[in-house]
Amino acid sequence: MPVVIRLTFPGGRYHATPWGRHVNEGVPEWPPSPWRLLRALVAVWKRTCPEFSEEQVRRVLTPLCQPPSFLLPPHKVAHTRHYMPLNKKSPMEGGGGTTLVFDTFVSVGRKDELFIGWPDANLEADDARCLETLADNLNTLGRAEGWVEAKVDFAGTGVLAWNCVPTDSDPNPVRVFCPNPTTAFGSEHYPTHDPKKLAKGKVNPADFLFDCPRWHLCLDTETIHERKWPTVPGSKWVHYARPAEKTAAAARPKPPERVRPTVARFLLDGPVLPLVEDTVLVAEVFRRAAMSRFRGWCEQHPVEAERFRRTDEPDSFSSRTLSGKELSGVMRTDHTHAYYLPTCDIQDDPRHITHVTVTADDGFGAGEVAALTAVRSLSLGDAEDGLKLRVQLVGLGETKDFNHALFATAKVWESATPFVAHRHLKRRGSKRDHLPPGGDWRDEFVKLAARECLARIAPVACEVEFVKAIDELPPAIGFRRRRRRDLGGPARAFGFVRLTFATAVRRPAAFGYGCHYGLGLLKPVATAS
Repeated sequence: MPVVIRLTFPGGRYHATPWGRHVNEGVPEWPPSPWRLLRALVAVWKRTCPEFSEEQVRRVLTPLCQPPSFLLPPHKVAHTRHYMPLNKKSPMEGGGGTTLVFDTFVSVGRKDELFIGWPDANLEADDARCLETLADNLNTLGRAEGWVEAKVDFAGTGVLAWNCVPTDSDPNPVRVFCPNPTTAFGSEHYPTHDPKKLAKGKVNPADFLFDCPRWHLCLDTETIHERKWPTVPGSKWVHYARPAEKTAAAARPKPPERVRPTVARFLLDGPVLPLVEDTVLVAEVFRRAAMSRFRGWCEQHPVEAERFRRTDEPDSFSSRTLSGKELSGVMRTDHTHAYYLPTCDIQDDPRHITHVTVTADDGFGAGEVAALTAVRSLSLGDAEDGLKLRVQLVGLGETKDFNHALFATAKVWESATPFVAHRHLKRRGSKRDHLPPGGDWRDEFVKLAARECLARIAPVACEVEFVKAIDELPPAIGFRRRRRRDLGGPARAFGFVRLTFATAVRRPAAFGYGCHYGLGLLKPVATAS
């Protein structure tokens, strides 16, 4: 029956140097030489399958000494360069220096198969099972980093036509090192020791050869070099016609998919830190700085930037995540884009902003990460008299990577910044607001608006309570409650709130007007269990 061995290279590379060539010549062996393959099978037999006899292994390998046919996958020849230290071998006084070493290999697809076939081979059932076991145990071919997986396929599944076969007419053949069927299992050139010296123990143990049959196929390289034989006993060179490399596709491994970070934490530093009342101002300035750095990144990466080109302004670029707007300039109606959340993380001074956390469920791509990490300073106010702050990235990852109150789990949450209603009270019409009788209408409307916003952003049931004051925070009326371009912020109802859930939950998103700029931010409240 025909014998076909299918080889795959999990590392995407085949490392081997042809016989008679120096490793630093940069010439790889391709296709894999049958001489090397048969010697590898002998090594597997001696190392992992001692149950097979020498006679059976010889019967298995004898048909495989004929020059096989190959079906080679697409390949490219590539190399890496390494400067290895010479140490004491250096011609320099005192040693030192380096030498250039080439590591040349054949690059193939990690799942592409190489077929080696002997159409005229004929193995009995026991010998076929022996070959299958040897092939299954083969894990390297060539150098140690040349990982390989081998399977025997007697049907030759997947072989439509051999593309590398022995030839006498090709004008540019490739020499392949093959075993000689008539002498591969001979022993006349195999080294021997004087039996008298062996009996008296006068043979140096270093002169003993490996534990292998006395076949020319098993001669070790050191013996061949010491004897200075012009040819290797038991071998021969065979000319093959091989497909040209230029017609083969480059084997490029697919890069692993990376998880997009969703949180970036920044530390603020300066002669004077901004007050928590200026939360909206700090968030706006940080957003403008990030978007400016992103436009700079787009100008430096024109190919990647095409998908960020604005449709309303073709000469501009914008990130949907950082800006919160579509490429057409229309505001996004979801809440998966970036939240810019200034916070105070110093217990002794809860009135000054020390950090800015940028978080987005969309995640940050390469351009957004580059833009955020490029923010190194902020200017609050006028260019000359404004407050100058230094910015340092201190964390980048997912919410599970941070141990901070913003990403805690609790049953009770209360305002860290005032909640500002996203709309005005409707006193008339079919959609008018029905407030409970008694109490201050502003307090009741704040609770009503908070429930409405929470249902739209974080649809969980909870009890909303209006809180007039929180000890460590300044009065709600002292906070900036509108963005620079918005004139309606101060006219909206506002106040501190406390949310109580039936079970502990992760921090609900900031909600209400200006939630993406730090308003409506919540912090956990420790409760007695």
